[in-house]
Amino acid sequence: MSAPAAGADRDLPLFRRLAARRFTTAQLVAIDVVTVALVAVVFGFLLPHRAPRASGTAWDAGGWVTYVVAAGVTPFRRRFPRVTLALVLPAAMVALYLRSGGGAVVYVVMALYSVAAVSSRRAALIIVGLVGCAVLAATIAGGGDQVIMGAIAGVALVLVGWLAGENTRAGRVYADREAERAAEKEAAAEADRAEQVRRALADERAQIARELHDIVAHAMSVIAVRSGVARMMIDTDPQQAREALAIIETTTRRSLREMRLLVSVLRESGDHKAELAPVPGLSDLGLLIADMAAAGVTLDVQVDGAVRDLPPAADLSAYRIVQEALTNVVRHAGPTRALVRISYRPAEVSVEVTDDGPSGQPPPTSRPGSGHGLIGMRERAALFGGELAAGPYAAGFRVKASLRTTEFPASDLHASDGAR
Repeated sequence: MSAPAAGADRDLPLFRRLAARRFTTAQLVAIDVVTVALVAVVFGFLLPHRAPRASGTAWDAGGWVTYVVAAGVTPFRRRFPRVTLALVLPAAMVALYLRSGGGAVVYVVMALYSVAAVSSRRAALIIVGLVGCAVLAATIAGGGDQVIMGAIAGVALVLVGWLAGENTRAGRVYADREAERAAEKEAAAEADRAEQVRRALADERAQIARELHDIVAHAMSVIAVRSGVARMMIDTDPQQAREALAIIETTTRRSLREMRLLVSVLRESGDHKAELAPVPGLSDLGLLIADMAAAGVTLDVQVDGAVRDLPPAADLSAYRIVQEALTNVVRHAGPTRALVRISYRPAEVSVEVTDDGPSGQPPPTSRPGSGHGLIGMRERAALFGGELAAGPYAAGFRVKASLRTTEFPASDLHASDGAR
């Protein structure tokens, strides 16, 4: 790409190419030396001279000395602008007074440009006023038949030098401000990226916490019920006790495998990707039903509408809501009867879990517990623009949630990632 760019630069006018080029300090000094020499040649030999104020070898020598001093100091204007102007201006005033060379004013203009470029606007205005008055006074004091023209030309050159320096100063100030703004924008963008990463990590931690809660709560509920059965039946019915222990073993192994998969996500880094099991969904309710039956819950499943494939994240959330609701049935109602109703609609899917409650107990006003399960279910539904309702229903309890399956928020991706 560099070759076309270079070719495009060659197509630009010479002046624009020189203006766009960045010269080194040595190159700039060399340009100043050449400029000073050209001014000396033009004003010393090519342009007509005014009649000297005083004739004689001494006066001529004095005029040339002041002219040479001004010319010799001018190339240092970039490194020492104010000192250069302080030395060039008196020499130029003497030269103008003696009428020994109008080129001295050009050297003053060059030094004034450098001073204006590095000074504030107010300071530059004061300096240009003093320099203009000094040049005007020296020209008038020198007198001669061209005093008016010389005074006008001298003041005009001083103003040109100040305007050029002011333009350079303004351009540098503008560039500095743009650089500061760019740095501020970059810092703000970096802070925003850091905040987004922090939020993503917080969402991921919350999602993993929900997954662990669902897995552990479900497994421990089944284990608690079946271990109680095994304890009571170990003497009277050893076969049923062994079946209960087998269910406990199966549930424990499956839960450990799911927790190991979640932990592997946390440890996953760089090129080492964990081999993970498929994300569960509503099509995997068979294992959940078997677990509930082992825990003593008679479960009926009712499906309304045409069964269809759901987005993976929505499918996972619906499955987890059913799992958490059934876990609460095992934990709080014990052996009972429950109904799972899944309703497929064009733009959403709803799940409803209703249980008959513990036999011989009054209708519950609420389900005791830490509340994390209901919070997790409500968050899962909210991820997809849905809502969750939970409360007593007849003699038991009902959990009903709806999840949108189209145009759901992008945050559902975190749910899918967290489940992996």
